[in-house]
Amino acid sequence: MAKKTFILNKFYNLRDVRRLGFVNNIGDINLLILPFFLSIWFFMGSCATDRATMDLVKYVNQDILDIAQLEQKALESYASVTGKNYTSNARVYKALKDDVIPHYRQFVDLLKDINPKTQEVRELHGIYIRGTEYLYKGFREKMFGLEIRDVYLVRAANRQIEKGRVETDRWRKELADLCRHYGVAEKVEKKKWWGFGK
Repeated sequence: MAKKTFILNKFYNLRDVRRLGFVNNIGDINLLILPFFLSIWFFMGSCATDRATMDLVKYVNQDILDIAQLEQKALESYASVTGKNYTSNARVYKALKDDVIPHYRQFVDLLKDINPKTQEVRELHGIYIRGTEYLYKGFREKMFGLEIRDVYLVRAANRQIEKGRVETDRWRKELADLCRHYGVAEKVEKKKWWGFGK
């Protein structure tokens, strides 16, 4: 009994510990109150997980979902004039100038305005921003290359677009992994418009 009191006195003033209810008048630890405080301690640990889960849910269901149609519209427009749908440089240039770049610019600007609260979601969001910036830069370079008829600039732009596609694919994979980690049900939608880079 004296040993318990010594340990408590070493770290705390015994009078303060008694006032909190951890120790009874003779210095023994109050075992009836201890489970209550341990459950609060475990609950506080789970609050951090709940905070991360809530941040992830908000990020996916509100932040990204609110602006996703801009990205989809831009990428669908790009896919409609490239790859197997390619007919002429003039058509690609017009799509880039009139649809792809304006919508994608707005998407990137709104994406940068999103500020996740937790470190994990912030890091994930950084990957997405980086990927979209590569894509946007590639779209602009490609439009300029088509305008001045510089095949080397168009090829460099295509590499930039591919780099952006790879980075945004990485974001999607890490988002799915994070959702699984926190038990957040994700609805994976197969995006047909995203096949432009393959």
